[in-house]
Amino acid sequence: MTDPDLNQQAKTRLRRIEGQVRGIEGMLDKMSGCSDDAGAGEPCDSLLTQVLAVRAAVEQVGLIIMELHLYQCVLEGVDMDEGKKRDLHESLKLWSRLGSG
Repeated sequence: MTDPDLNQQAKTRLRRIEGQVRGIEGMLDKMSGCSDDAGAGEPCDSLLTQVLAVRAAVEQVGLIIMELHLYQCVLEGVDMDEGKKRDLHESLKLWSRLGSG
C-alpha cells in the first residue's frame, strides 16, 4: 500500500469516526434511562456499544498512522520490495489483534 493510499484510508476512517461520534451525541440527547422499551430513549448498552466501536476505529487509524510513520520515517531510503512491504503490513495487522480484546 502506498503512502497516499494509507493517508486517504486514515482520512476516510476519521470522517466515519466523526459521524459515529455525532451519532453518539444524538443518542445522548435522546437518552432517558437504561430501559430497552420502545420509546424510552436510547439504552445505555447501545451507547456503550457505539463508544466501543469508536474506540476500535480510532485504534485502527492509529495503526494506519504507525504504518505511515514506519514507511516515511523509519524505513525512508531502505530498499524494500513489495513482498517485504506486504509482510510488514500483515505483521502490523497481526500486532493490532494482540491489543484488542
